[in-house]
Formats: sequence, C-alpha cells, structure tokens
Amino acid sequence: LCHNPESIHQVMILMGDRGIPDGYRFMHGYLGHTIKLVNKNGEWVYCQLHMKSMQGTKFITQEDSFNKSPDHSQKDLYEAIQRGE
Repeated sequence: LCHNPESIHQVMILMGDRGIPDGYRFMHGYLGHTIKLVNKNGEWVYCQLHMKSMQGTKFITQEDSFNKSPDHSQKDLYEAIQRGE
C-alpha cells in the first residue's frame, strides 16, 4: 500500500468516517490507471478520469447494511435506469 497512492486513497475512503456507499449512484469514482487518448489529429495525451455522482454521495452504517440485500447496489441502479433517473 505505501508504494501506491491510489490504494492509500481508496483505503482511507473505505475505512474513514464516510461509511458504506448506498449504491453505485451515490459514490464518486475514478480510474486507478492513466489511459492514453488520441485526438482527431492522431496526437495522444495521457488522461486520468474522475467521475462525480450527479446524485451526490450517500452512505449507510454497518448496522443499516444488515437490512440490505447483497445485490442492493445493482438493483438500485437497474431500477433507477428503468425509472429514467
């Protein structure tokens, strides 16, 4: 972990005061790796992608997690898409 800043960042999120994300819609994301993008002129640049949730972040406690299905995040995302959210 100490040689990988991205891993430390993720561990701090998971073990911090934020708690457990309440589904995929309520968490931010980022690529752990840098990718190479190519523009229409054939020039390439390195890029790091960060995704911000339009719904904001929302977390549940360890106790609340006992009342949720293991598939809660997938089901919530699927149902939100079906509702057009």
